[in-house]
Amino acid sequence: MAHAEDSSQPRESYVQRAERYRQLVATLEGHSSLISNLRGLAFGLCVVAAGFALFRVERPLLWGLSALGALAFTVLLVLHARVLRREDAARRLLVVNEAAEKRLTEAFRSLADDGATFSTENHAYLDDLDILGPGSLFQKLCVAHTRFGQQTLARWLLGAAEVDVILERQNLVRALAPRLLERQELEAESLSLAASRSGRTSYKPPIDPGPFLDWAEGSTQLLNKPFVVWAAWLLPGLTLTLFVLSRVFGWPPISWLVPAVLQAGFMALHASTANRVFGAVSSSEGAFVRYAGMLKTLENLELPGKAGERLKSKLICEGQSAASAMQSFRARLGWFELKHNGLVYPFVNVALLWDVHSTLALERWQKQYGRRVRGWFEAMGELEALSSLAGLLYDEPGFVFPTLLSDGAGFHAEGLGHPLISPQKRVENDLALSESGTALLVTGSNMSGKSTLLRSMGLATVLALSGGPVCARRLELACFRLHTSMRVRDSLQSGVSHFYAELRKLKSVVDAAQSNQQVLFLLDEILHGTNSNERQLGARWIMSELLRLNATGAVSTHDLELCQLPAEQMGRVQLVHLRENVENGQMTFDFKLREGPVTEGNALRLMRSLGLDVPLVS
Repeated sequence: MAHAEDSSQPRESYVQRAERYRQLVATLEGHSSLISNLRGLAFGLCVVAAGFALFRVERPLLWGLSALGALAFTVLLVLHARVLRREDAARRLLVVNEAAEKRLTEAFRSLADDGATFSTENHAYLDDLDILGPGSLFQKLCVAHTRFGQQTLARWLLGAAEVDVILERQNLVRALAPRLLERQELEAESLSLAASRSGRTSYKPPIDPGPFLDWAEGSTQLLNKPFVVWAAWLLPGLTLTLFVLSRVFGWPPISWLVPAVLQAGFMALHASTANRVFGAVSSSEGAFVRYAGMLKTLENLELPGKAGERLKSKLICEGQSAASAMQSFRARLGWFELKHNGLVYPFVNVALLWDVHSTLALERWQKQYGRRVRGWFEAMGELEALSSLAGLLYDEPGFVFPTLLSDGAGFHAEGLGHPLISPQKRVENDLALSESGTALLVTGSNMSGKSTLLRSMGLATVLALSGGPVCARRLELACFRLHTSMRVRDSLQSGVSHFYAELRKLKSVVDAAQSNQQVLFLLDEILHGTNSNERQLGARWIMSELLRLNATGAVSTHDLELCQLPAEQMGRVQLVHLRENVENGQMTFDFKLREGPVTEGNALRLMRSLGLDVPLVS
C-alpha cells in the first residue's frame, strides 16, 4: 500500500481551515443580521421623525432626529456591505477547503468541474485514461473556475509539452506547492466567478469571455470618427445654452428645439453601436470586473525564473498594472448603470447624449488596453493550471517529478501507482522498459489489475509531460507521444461496430509509430472482438509491427498464445503477470506484478462464485 500517511497532514489542515471558516461565516451571519435590524430601526427613525416634523411644533428637534436616522442608515449600509463581502469571501474559502479535502479521497468524483466540455473525438488516449469527465484526472486536479484556467489545464493534459516547457512548469509547480494560502486565495477569487453571491451550493459554469474579448480586440466604432467625438460635446452644450438663453431673453422655443431635434437624431443614429458595446461588456461584467481580485493576487505572487517574469510581463501595460486597468474599466462601465433607472435615464440620455459618452469612455479604455486583455486571461489561466498541479504535489507529498530522458526511449518506474485510487487502496509496482522497441506483455486473470496497471503507466506519462508530479517514488521516461487502445465503444448512430472501432484505434497507434515519433503504446486485450485464431494472428502482427518500428509500450491479454512471438521479437518483450490467490475458497487479489506469464485463468471460478454451476477444468 502506498502513501497512506502522506495525506494525513494536508487533510488535517483542510479540516481545520474549513471549520475555522465555518465558524467565521456563522459569526458574520450574526453580525449581518444585527446590522440589518439596526438599518431598519435607523430608517424607521428617519421616516417617523420626518413625518412628525411635518405636523408638530418641535420641528428642529424632529428634523434633527430624522437627519440622525438618515446618517445612521447610511453608515450602517456601508458597514453592512463590508460584512457581506467578508462573509462571501469566508464562504468561498470554506468551499475551497471542503473541496480540497474531497480531492484527497475518491469523493473527488462529486466535485462540479470534470472538464467533460473539453472532450474531443478520436483523441489518442482521452477516453481510455479517464482524463476528462466524471471520475477523471481533471476532476481530481482542477482548482480552476475560469474558462481560460480550465481550458489551459485540459490542454496540458491532452498534449505533451516540449522538454524546456515541462521543466519550466515543474519549477513553478514546485514553488507554488507549499504556498497554500496564496493558492487558496486565488481559487477563492476564481470561485466568485462560478458561485452565487452567497457562495453556498449554487454553481454555474465559467462565463465565456469570448464576447468581451471580441469587443476588446476589435476596432473602435465611435472614437475613430472625430465628427462624432466633437458633436457629442457640442450638441448638448449648444442645446442647453440656447434653452437657458430662450428662458432669459424670451426667445421662441424653436431656437433650442432645432438643435434638440438634431441631438435626438444623432443619439438615435448611434444607439445601435452603443447597445452593441454595452451588450458585449455587460454580458461579461459580472465576471470580468471580478477578475480584478485574481489579477491582484497574481501581481503580488512571487514566481521564480524566467517563467515567472513572463507571466508578470503580461500584466503590465505602459507602466500600469492590469488590476488598476480593471478598476478603470469598472468605473467607466458604471456610467452605463444609469440605463437601469427607467425614470431618469431617458431624459439624461437625450439631454447629455449619455450613451454616446459612455461608449466613447469604454472605447478609450479599449484602445489603451484591449489588445492586452487576452494576455491577462492567459496568465490567469496558466496560473490556475499550475496551481492545480501544485495542489496535487501538496496533497500527495510522496509523488515525485519525473526525470526526462533526452536520448533514446525508456520507461523506468519504482512504486508506480494509479493517482485516481485513494492512497489507502493504491498498490504500487516497479517496472522497467530499458530502450525503444521494447514492451511489457502483461498476462493475468480477470480482475487482477492488468488494465489498472496500463492506466497507471498512461496517467504517469500524461502528468509527467504536462509538467506535474507523478504517482511514483521514481520515474524516468522519454518525451513520448502516448497512444492507447483500451476502452472501445461502438456507435449505432454512425454504424460503427465494436470490432471496427477497435481496429481504427489500433491503426492510429501503428500510424503514429510509422511517423518516426517516440510512441508509448498501451493496448488492452487486443482484438478481443473476433475469433480465437484471427485474434492471435492479428494481435501478434500488431505487436511485432510496433516493436519493429521501435515503439515502446505494454500490452495486456488473457490469451497466452500471444506470448508465442518470433524469437527476435520475444527478445524485446518482458513477460509479466498479475494473479489471484484462493484461500478457503475465497478469491483475493494483491495487484502485484510478477515475472513470467500467468499459468491459469479464473473465469470459471468467478462464474461459480456468482452461483453459476459451471464445471471447473481439472
